[in-house]
Amino acid sequence: MSARFSAGDRIRIAKDFFWAKGALGTISAPPPQVIAISGPWDGGMTRQEHSALGEAKVYWVWFDEPQLDADGGGPYSGGSIHENAMTRI
Repeated sequence: MSARFSAGDRIRIAKDFFWAKGALGTISAPPPQVIAISGPWDGGMTRQEHSALGEAKVYWVWFDEPQLDADGGGPYSGGSIHENAMTRI
């Protein structure tokens, strides 16, 4: 299955996503530290995430401005974001 986004794509995160609501960012390959914890990403760009929210394809996004997570932790410069929560800008 082909990827919906590519490295360098500019995106906006949905305002109703559970974190980084409405944030702007850039799609990127995940940093080595993330791969060391999560394991390889499909094609170096995506991975399937299994959580209480179900299964989702995620991409790594570097945020234009650091974001707090759903629990108020952070701020984080980047994070994995569900494909269906992003729109290309």
